[in-house]
Amino acid sequence: MHGKVEKIWCIVPAAGIGSRMQAAIPKQYLKLNASTILDATLARLLSCDELSEIVVCIQANDDLWQQSVYATDERITVADGGEERADSVLNGIRLIKHRASSNDWVLVHDAARPCVRRSDISALIQAVLKQQIGGILAAPIHDTIKKVKDHLTVETLDRSSVWRALTPQLFKLEALEAALLLARDRASTVTDEASAIEMLKQPVQLIEGHPDNIKITSPSDLNLARFYREQQEKEVCV
Repeated sequence: MHGKVEKIWCIVPAAGIGSRMQAAIPKQYLKLNASTILDATLARLLSCDELSEIVVCIQANDDLWQQSVYATDERITVADGGEERADSVLNGIRLIKHRASSNDWVLVHDAARPCVRRSDISALIQAVLKQQIGGILAAPIHDTIKKVKDHLTVETLDRSSVWRALTPQLFKLEALEAALLLARDRASTVTDEASAIEMLKQPVQLIEGHPDNIKITSPSDLNLARFYREQQEKEVCV
């Protein structure tokens, strides 16, 4: 640990439209029990004392954010969303960079993962700060995994070497910005922050998280998320 206190800033990309949900509004504003997906996600993040501030990246023409129960929360700042996820994260970094130290960390979490457990977020933060190596929540895969080409199997992969990447993902601010800018310069599409960090040849540690930390991408996921949250509310570990 360095002498100066390391702050952890949180960025939530929330500028997507979620076309696979086939809904009239962006999926992050769909109802999830008494809340919306986005508000449910923010509630989990706001319960983490380790986070200094949360930046929510939304589209410039987003007229639904003001209906959020957290729209005026002093712990949350809004940044412009970008065309791609990486663009949103870069915009979020730019917003906080003038107030952050080069020693600070950035935790990025999907707006559409409202089932993330506070205990998993804390475990990620503790592991990363202890090792001083960026890391992500991930879950091992127990199914048999097939490599496919033209809808035909090519080979069966060793599932012991394959994990499912989750969020949050936590990296040094400077490293994450440099990685995302490198990906942009190379015109490389990165679907998560870890894949950008990997382009810098920097290590990424995996911290096992609960498999119920699903990303809502289809209508059936919404019902599953409702079920998971109901089950989690019966536990004391959330």
